[in-house]
Amino acid sequence: MLNACSKKDKESAGGEDDPGKIIPEIPFDQLPASSTSLTVDGNTRYVNVMGNQRKQLPEFANLQAKSNKVRGYVKDTYGRPVKNASIGVRSSVVGGVSTPAYGVTNDKGYYEFEVPFGVAEFYNTGVAVDFEGNRAALGLYPGDGELSTWSGPSGPVENFVLLPYGQGDPAELATEAWIPNNYFGGNMTLGWEIWDATYSPDGLPLGSKFTIKLTPLSLFHAAEKKTFIIVKTVGNMHQSMEIVNLPLGKYKVEVSGPAGDAYLVETFFNPREGQYGLTPKTGTRHTPSYIHVTIPRTGNGNEVLPYRGDWQEVAVDVKKYSS
Repeated sequence: MLNACSKKDKESAGGEDDPGKIIPEIPFDQLPASSTSLTVDGNTRYVNVMGNQRKQLPEFANLQAKSNKVRGYVKDTYGRPVKNASIGVRSSVVGGVSTPAYGVTNDKGYYEFEVPFGVAEFYNTGVAVDFEGNRAALGLYPGDGELSTWSGPSGPVENFVLLPYGQGDPAELATEAWIPNNYFGGNMTLGWEIWDATYSPDGLPLGSKFTIKLTPLSLFHAAEKKTFIIVKTVGNMHQSMEIVNLPLGKYKVEVSGPAGDAYLVETFFNPREGQYGLTPKTGTRHTPSYIHVTIPRTGNGNEVLPYRGDWQEVAVDVKKYSS
């Protein structure tokens, strides 16, 4: 049986209000401000800006298991119930045939549905929310920090949490830590060319360093306003760098080169990014910064895989000014 790691002693029959504590959300302009500096060497292809930090998980009421059913609660990190979250399970029997089952949380954040016969697993845990003037589907984190298969009759209990950032499945992170969807935060991809006097005059010299500064302008479910200052050395193994696990929101992005010289940032957006107010932009010597928004892959909660974020890559090119 699966159980959340943070629980109340009171048992619940389900479908009723979970008595866990609700923490008031602090307005963005009242959040405490901080900054963190990170250094990335020439052979490293990604940086996880939040490391292993995660917002405190909420409390959940104990639930009694029910045979042949899966049940639980979904909350955000403030302890508020999350309505209309999508929970999908599929069961397989001998021969590889699988049968899906699906549930949606009610206004108390509670879900319960019958699991088909066989060995079962979660295939969908997500919820669509309002984000930066549009809809965004977010992944859900298992309240006990793990998901596993089970036999249908065992009746598991699994609670989920809506996170604004944080690491996902440890097994996936162990082999593909640079993949954006292995985190619940957003991401951006910085790309550049290696300098060549003839073919890449606006490229970056090997061994040179550039600094990227990300200052939050608005955040989703934040506990603090954290500015990230990342110093990257240009190496010969990779011509791009992933910035992953970025707390969800909107940022001002500034890039500078040696001695503080401004570099040019050129952005490329697909049509979905335009829904969030972003348009392609080429910087100039006088306007080297741009606005970055963490962009969701989809707005449909039932398309999100379990134990994963759902944020697409936003590509940005870094160049030096030609003389």
